[in-house]
Amino acid sequence: MRHSNVELAGLDAPQRVARAAVHDALDGDADDALLDDLDIVASEVVTNALKHTPGAVRMRLEIYERGVAMGVIDRGADFDALTVAPANEDPAALIEATSGRGLLIVSCLTRCLKVEPATDGKMVTAILDRPAGAR
Repeated sequence: MRHSNVELAGLDAPQRVARAAVHDALDGDADDALLDDLDIVASEVVTNALKHTPGAVRMRLEIYERGVAMGVIDRGADFDALTVAPANEDPAALIEATSGRGLLIVSCLTRCLKVEPATDGKMVTAILDRPAGAR
């Protein structure tokens, strides 16, 4: 297992820093498909922290042989279950929407998406599988 913590507080482009940190942490040890998924997840979770809380504080990455756990700690205090999309949402409305699909995309790319208390607020953690035999 490898892990790293990346400070995001006060940065002009925390999403870019988060994506770069993912690539650095994996250090060539992932295929392009996994890196693409991780880039999307990092961008979406950090963006949600910036949009819906007083801001992202840091990102914690844990790299395992069979998976990657990415946690974004923000200063928010809402520990309710993450809302992906209402069950009765009209699919056409989701397609036409200009925002609000980020967590839906993240939930499709991840094995698990959860929220839990953290020292500075809460941590939203996304877990992605690494296929057996993947770099």
